[in-house]
Amino acid sequence: MKKRKGQIMPRLLAVLCCAALLLGLGVTAFGAEDGEVRIRVFETSDIHGYLLDTSGGDEAAFQYRLAYIAQVVNEARASGDYDDVLLVDGGDIYQGMPVSNLTTGAAVRAALDAMDYDAVALGNHEFDWGVTAYCADPDATVPAYGIGDFKGDPDIPILASDLYDAETGERVDFTKDYVIVEKAGKRIALIGYIPDYTMSIMADKIAPYDIHDDLDALSALVKEINETEQPDVTIVVAHAMPVEVAEALSPADVDLVTGGHKHDGIYGVAESGVPYIQANCYAQGYASAIIVIGADGTVSIEEPMYTPITEEKEALFDTPENAEHLDEAVLAISHAAWEEISDEMSEVLGYIDTPIEKKGYVGDRETSGGNWFTGLMLRETSDQGVVAAFYNTGGVRANLTIPEGETQRIVTVGDVYAIAPFNNTWLIYELTGAEIAQQIVNGFIEKNYGDQMSGLTYEYLNHGTEEEPDIEIVSITLDDGTEVDVHDEETLYRVVTSNYSATLEGGVFIGKEPLVPETEAPIDNLTIIDLLREEARDNEGYIAVDTAPRGFCLNEEAAA
Repeated sequence: MKKRKGQIMPRLLAVLCCAALLLGLGVTAFGAEDGEVRIRVFETSDIHGYLLDTSGGDEAAFQYRLAYIAQVVNEARASGDYDDVLLVDGGDIYQGMPVSNLTTGAAVRAALDAMDYDAVALGNHEFDWGVTAYCADPDATVPAYGIGDFKGDPDIPILASDLYDAETGERVDFTKDYVIVEKAGKRIALIGYIPDYTMSIMADKIAPYDIHDDLDALSALVKEINETEQPDVTIVVAHAMPVEVAEALSPADVDLVTGGHKHDGIYGVAESGVPYIQANCYAQGYASAIIVIGADGTVSIEEPMYTPITEEKEALFDTPENAEHLDEAVLAISHAAWEEISDEMSEVLGYIDTPIEKKGYVGDRETSGGNWFTGLMLRETSDQGVVAAFYNTGGVRANLTIPEGETQRIVTVGDVYAIAPFNNTWLIYELTGAEIAQQIVNGFIEKNYGDQMSGLTYEYLNHGTEEEPDIEIVSITLDDGTEVDVHDEETLYRVVTSNYSATLEGGVFIGKEPLVPETEAPIDNLTIIDLLREEARDNEGYIAVDTAPRGFCLNEEAAA
């Protein structure tokens, strides 16, 4: 394999190439030198079911995001500017929007098939419904789908080279280490990698598997694949921060890293010299780059970028004016998916006059979404003596914002499924005062333990820094005024949390049995829908949103 260090061509150099074209210096019609091959790479990541965004509830304002991205890819394929196009995804494809959740991912699988993806990485949320049921088949490809009149069985490889059977120690058979795809007569190796994100997967879902995420081992595997396959181009397709992966690899071995998992649109070159790209989440845009293979076999990367598509959301509406910008096949799949679930999703539950935001901080760490969610958990379980509820920020998956110029917005069943897509259960446990204090501390260390809460307020000192907190809980007060002794290891209090947070290793719930078996516990989205119906009925349609702070930092009071 003949290569040079992957590099970014500055825009000035691109301009000079255009000048060379005008001078007739051996440049072809689309700007490539004789014998040079140019392949456009597109990457999506963390789509989370956003085939289309229905969260606003107004069908006229649905955003057909994948149909828009599909058309961008279509135009690149047909443009003549490139010798070929490569399309990959960084994982976390299905779990999110109701059009995907309520069709168990079938609608998105149909869109992937229609868009002709070359490969996808295995995301942590691919485990949520059972990874081998809906996300990977025995051939290590995207499973079959049926949605409306659309039926098929995609031949799209699922990549993760470091996922093992925990019992046998053998590589699982439902993901591939790598695939070789041919583009413009060139052989491209796509190698899969996932980090150890076991803290981001329900414990019982990841229990059968081990993730061997050592980056030195990945580097050795890349070298082995290059030696065996002699590809013209090597790309690592990861459901991981691409910078960290690229830093561990050599530009002599890898030409590009595509990333995922951390919801951000980024691109650049690692200090190692390996370029990387990553798309933002929820199909809000796409990442791209151009692979340039010289006549002598050398490889470089040009124009890495992230392109957002939601800044002018009207361009994503299904209108006659936008028809040329939306792929017909993916648009039709989107319509079929919505038709299948629309009757249920469109039910109006009530209205809010305060935004419900997953990152709309209303206090030290509290969000309006976290307060609202845990408040509902507490309301559902208070008749069983529960005094506090805990939930993780990341579990609130959507925002319900107030439209500009309006003072309120309706809340639909579809909104609830957008906010709570996971079908998590709410489990009741008994904790001592000391364990409640530790649960709050754990939320500072790792939000997934449950950093959002209702039913109590607390005071704390941070003996560390914001980046590396060292938290001491000074006091806890329940909403009824009861003072909880933060050192008490005998008195028991009932609290509720999700089955996800409860099963994370190192948490205070490990080793404890829930008071109600999980099979009989409330399911979050279904329960929220019932609670909101009841609340709206009792309050003339009004749904309250709690913006009161929970935690109070005593360091700041001392400084004042």
